[in-house]
Amino acid sequence: MTGQDILDLMEVMDQELELQAGEDDVANGLLALNVSQNMFEVVAASHKKFKGGQTTTVTTTASTETTTFPTGFLRIDRLQLLDASTLLPTRDLIDISDEGGHRVSSMWPLNLTSTTATGAPVGYYADGTNIYWDPLPDGTHTVRVYGFKAAATLAAGTTLTYDDVVGNALAAYAVRVIRSGKDDPADLEMARELFDPIIQALKGFNRSGFNRPRYTRVHDC
Repeated sequence: MTGQDILDLMEVMDQELELQAGEDDVANGLLALNVSQNMFEVVAASHKKFKGGQTTTVTTTASTETTTFPTGFLRIDRLQLLDASTLLPTRDLIDISDEGGHRVSSMWPLNLTSTTATGAPVGYYADGTNIYWDPLPDGTHTVRVYGFKAAATLAAGTTLTYDDVVGNALAAYAVRVIRSGKDDPADLEMARELFDPIIQALKGFNRSGFNRPRYTRVHDC
């Protein structure tokens, strides 16, 4: 499905629109379509197991606590420290915010630079602006990032990054954006109502992992 295919669907949903090449509403139609894609991605990023797998790398700087969050990424799923010579993964980094042991009322990041220990990253905390490293980096280390990255801006000739069924929902939301001056606004609540069922269906079967046995009795023989 291309951007023009979605514009065609928008014309079906609102027959007052003129969205063929050279017609009056094309610019506004594409603007509304990209607003729709942006809102879809906001909802999609909240689903941990939906459309991850995009990768990039970031590097640490000696004696610097943070690295800028990778451009375009809306969700980080996994970080791996890479070997300096082979660029192969050596270990997964621990998401500090998921680890126990700190006070529930305290929010990460803690002041990681307060520690005297330095070295290659073992743990991290990400807030969408920066990635905080633990321990304080002792030099340049390369880290591979896996996550969910926003798709490129849609034009009429651009192929939709997502499954075609998503295009149907994007068209419906884009039409709502165009008509927002006449009807109720196209807000995040509506986006979740429209996009959530599609995302749930496209997530498919995922096995989250083996459930470890939990022992409640102690045997002394």
